[in-house]
Amino acid sequence: MKSIYLAQPFYVMSRVKPICITCLSCLLLLPLFSLAQLDTIKFIREDGWIEGMDNYVGLKLSINNNIETFQVDAGNLFYDLYPNTKTIAKLDFNYRFLSFNLTFAPAFLPGNADDDMKGKTKSFGLSFGFNFRHWFHSLSYSKVKGYYLNNSEDFPAYVPGDPYLQVPELVVISFEGLTGYSFNPKFSVKSLTTQTERQLKSVGSFIPVLGYRYYIVNNKDEEATSTQRSDNFELILGAGYHYTYVLKETFYVSLGATPGIGYIITKLTTHYQQGGNDEIVTHSNNPVVRLTGRGALGYNGRAIFVGAIYSMTGTSFEQEGTTVINSDFHTSYQIFAGIRINAPKKLRDNLAAVENLRK
Repeated sequence: MKSIYLAQPFYVMSRVKPICITCLSCLLLLPLFSLAQLDTIKFIREDGWIEGMDNYVGLKLSINNNIETFQVDAGNLFYDLYPNTKTIAKLDFNYRFLSFNLTFAPAFLPGNADDDMKGKTKSFGLSFGFNFRHWFHSLSYSKVKGYYLNNSEDFPAYVPGDPYLQVPELVVISFEGLTGYSFNPKFSVKSLTTQTERQLKSVGSFIPVLGYRYYIVNNKDEEATSTQRSDNFELILGAGYHYTYVLKETFYVSLGATPGIGYIITKLTTHYQQGGNDEIVTHSNNPVVRLTGRGALGYNGRAIFVGAIYSMTGTSFEQEGTTVINSDFHTSYQIFAGIRINAPKKLRDNLAAVENLRK
């Protein structure tokens, strides 16, 4: 979950509203639990601390409530903007050092189908990952269109019982990346993120990370008297510690925390569509402090894996040119399950050749 900010006179921040993951989530994951016929070859590394699942493709389905919402303070007006999606699904394909996933919000998941009252939201995302022994990298893209005012009752135009006031042309486009380095080679980041490895013994590691994000928040409503577009670049450098406790080589509990500092650079364009189509452009540069925490538990067997993740993020920054301190705290949950299947021989050979080039 990311935090989003715009320059004065408005600021925008993201927030997560925790939701209950019901038993329906488990039913959706049941097809993944059929056991695959895996070969018996084992790739044990780092003197028995890690098992590499080099011959297997991992397929994973996850459900989470990591939605991005916005608060806009316009002085005498306050906007609480939500997409009409409360539950997000993600499908992952992971093999050796490569990972790929698609993110979507199907209407049959809880909280995603109330189009009559909250309007229609279209959302899509994808990401790639490259995960090596020490270094790991991820790149992602997402687009969400269509929001509604969660506090519609605060506006005179709203009639109780009617659909929420909506902003169907509000679009958020995000390009995001993360680069990190794990100092302890016996600590498997991949066992917690892509499940292409298994952590066999308890261990911890110091892990610095660099997060970078460019995102656009744009209201394209041509009928409005004025619209805004925010172009933002965010750079956060963090340094944290993570520890995984392993029981009987398959069950695990992992905890970690990462404090970070950085900068958010914003260009805010206000376009007035009447009286000459004037534009006002403002710029702001805001230092930011962020603390993220992550807890995970699960079962990581050779054929199947299941787990849950709980994340917390706290952010604080001082708006440029003011003494105002903005802060945000949010949490999110994720439940996942997956299977491993034997990788096709051609895929094994091609990826092995690429890995040999790095050695």
